[in-house]
Amino acid sequence: MRIGRAMGWIGLTAALAAGCAGNGNGLDQNGNPIASSSSASSSSSSSIVTADFDSIQNNVFTAICTRCHIGAGAPEGLQLDAAHSYGLLVGVPSVEQPSVLRVKPGDPNNSYLIQKLEGAPTISGGQMPLGGPYLPQATIDAIAQWIIDGAAMSPEVMSQAMAQRSEQAPFEVVATAPADTAVATAPVRTIAVAFSQEVDASLVNSTTITLEAVTPEEVPTATQPPLPANTSLAAGNPATILIRPFVPLGPGTYRVTVRGTGGGAIESVSGVPLDSDYDFVFTVETPR
Repeated sequence: MRIGRAMGWIGLTAALAAGCAGNGNGLDQNGNPIASSSSASSSSSSSIVTADFDSIQNNVFTAICTRCHIGAGAPEGLQLDAAHSYGLLVGVPSVEQPSVLRVKPGDPNNSYLIQKLEGAPTISGGQMPLGGPYLPQATIDAIAQWIIDGAAMSPEVMSQAMAQRSEQAPFEVVATAPADTAVATAPVRTIAVAFSQEVDASLVNSTTITLEAVTPEEVPTATQPPLPANTSLAAGNPATILIRPFVPLGPGTYRVTVRGTGGGAIESVSGVPLDSDYDFVFTVETPR
């Protein structure tokens, strides 16, 4: 099923309409959103970023980064809205430099997110937010401290997750990179699939996660043999599965299928089944 496809196109349309992040519009000299008249009465402390995921999400990712990093067309497949950011950041390799994780729990110096925000000389592309104004060092330090502390979700989110497990809440795919219907630039070395709950690692293998090369005419009923790939949980983020093709993906159309039915299908650590197969299709193009 492709429940995320329509939302991906909606997000892409919104991103195109709003324009790409990095032009500085709507930001003050410190890289923080300029308060509107309706929020001007808020305390200035509300924009101070603290070393927890909620604060970082609300004041940095949502307020600033989603001007560009949203929808199926998000740069490098990194969607930073609240529904997708954690699963596509923590333990997930960078697209620009696949040997470096976007967020490596406990190690901000080797987290590509920090390197990009600081404009380290080793990064590919430009410092983020692209074109500035850049984040104040105090904000970057708060993000670094969150990573030092283990890059955990916020206590509220973790509490909600525990409640969901006890209530047998739905176990479902919440984000993928590349996104469904997205166009990525070759070569694609890693594919990420993020879930609403932690995944039972013993069920992550080539029988439950398959990657296929397909042609447009064959979508969604291709019969090509699966491409060989390694599958594993992301470091420090057991709710995200990483798929690493043996050979990086070149130009073409590809489909990932997560098997959620039958014996040995993907389940959460608490035994909640996916209940149905999930698939998404993306295209890889030659760099321009």
